[in-house]
Amino acid sequence: MLSVRAARPLLLAFLCAAPSLTACGDDDPKLKVTNLSPDKGDSDGGTYVVIKGNRFIKDGPRNAKIYFGSRQGSIVRFQSDSELIVQAPGGKPDEVVDVLVIFDPGGQLTIKKAFKFVDKDDAGMSVDDLNTSGKTKK
Repeated sequence: MLSVRAARPLLLAFLCAAPSLTACGDDDPKLKVTNLSPDKGDSDGGTYVVIKGNRFIKDGPRNAKIYFGSRQGSIVRFQSDSELIVQAPGGKPDEVVDVLVIFDPGGQLTIKKAFKFVDKDDAGMSVDDLNTSGKTKK
């Protein structure tokens, strides 16, 4: 019979072998920004956006600034090591912009042509649509 101490490494090895699971920790030691959601927002501003990536807080406290094109958004909070919640500024309807995240320490990371400003009627979303719990809405 395996003891709890002996079983734990076996369990972690099994979980790490499963590509869809992240229980073995982050394999990528590099700070990065991978995508954002939603990818469009109200041209009047105020859309809550989740920036996804890696190592946002694991290496210690960071300050961040975020730009949607040339306009600065507002940091709401670091949700986790892989999620940063921001509030987008306003922009010109139908304008598609790069999203620049500046971490201090860490440097600048850009997602090219990542966000589109739309008229309020076309945004089709509200703050209630933001799901950061990982649970599926019913």
